[in-house]
Amino acid sequence: MSRKQYLLVDGHSVIYQWPELRALHQRQPNKCREVLVRLLGDLHDTSDWLVTLVFDGKTGPAEPVKPGKMALIYSQEGQTADSIIERLVGQVADRSLVYVVTADGAERVTVESLGAIVLSPDWLKDELERVNHDWRGTLDRVHKQAKW
Repeated sequence: MSRKQYLLVDGHSVIYQWPELRALHQRQPNKCREVLVRLLGDLHDTSDWLVTLVFDGKTGPAEPVKPGKMALIYSQEGQTADSIIERLVGQVADRSLVYVVTADGAERVTVESLGAIVLSPDWLKDELERVNHDWRGTLDRVHKQAKW
């Protein structure tokens, strides 16, 4: 990937599609969200993706996004993660750079009609594994070439 692209992730859609996260969410919902935040934060920090993770429900901090950091958004009363994602897609001039990860069929239709590309939670899992593998390979090469 040569230029930054936006990756908008419907957090609960991913959680409910990944069996290991779904099981953790049933026992420890806050811990489950933390795991997904960490995974996507790593993706944001080690790839060309500009990641925004959106959750339904006001369960997280209302902290402003720091420049260069992954955006983490929790819906407020009267909104849904879907409505936030749709608004974000609408704000981008070149929507061919916007990818939305969701398993929600209605959300798929809406964001595709806005010009964004929809990817599945399974694609996201594969992307995380690919980027992690690439990152580890780069780190191994740096270590081998280091003179210290």
